[in-house]
Amino acid sequence: MRDESIQASARMTPARVVTFGLDKGDYRVENGALVGPHGRIIDVGQLSRALPHDVTNALTACALVLESGLGTVEGVANALSRYHHAPHRIQFVAEVDGVSYYDDSKATSPHAAQAALTSFDRIVLIAGGKNKGLDLSSMASQPQRMRAVVAIGHSANLIEEAFNGICRIERAESMEAAVKTARQLADSGDVVLLSPGCTSYDWYSNYGERGDDFARCVRAMTKEK
Repeated sequence: MRDESIQASARMTPARVVTFGLDKGDYRVENGALVGPHGRIIDVGQLSRALPHDVTNALTACALVLESGLGTVEGVANALSRYHHAPHRIQFVAEVDGVSYYDDSKATSPHAAQAALTSFDRIVLIAGGKNKGLDLSSMASQPQRMRAVVAIGHSANLIEEAFNGICRIERAESMEAAVKTARQLADSGDVVLLSPGCTSYDWYSNYGERGDDFARCVRAMTKEK
């Protein structure tokens, strides 16, 4: 917890205040490990996934459990190393020709897509769907990370507008076409990320069905090799 206004408010209460953060706080990352007031908890490399928001979430969990006395350091470390993330939330699908493919279909709003968009340095993004009436311009808040965008679905025009002038933009009329286009746009070391920022109800019944279709298309490429 690094927000100064939140810390100030917390310190006005009679409760003891405990802080956390990636690089400073009572619970933080130090020398490649999550540490707390009583020392090392777990190495970052032992986490089931270690994207920046995963590490922050893990630190939060450590603070809540250990400060409340609900568990031990050993128990927390074991839980974090065995934790399985929910499907369709920055879920690794496969690597093809040095390009990693991730399913973030659960990101049905621009805000929900931000965790994925700040997790990778070189992104070919597949985005679009049925908009909830939200401003999609925030999807382009990480221009330095964007290699290209494949716009899909009912809101393809809005995705194109959001990324106009930022990176190359292509359009696809199906998930299969989107994956194939993304493959052509991506170079080794890039990430192809399905993080739509919109709901799935133009092409699919739910975000899970959309994510499964994306994964099917990606895995079909692995069978070609």
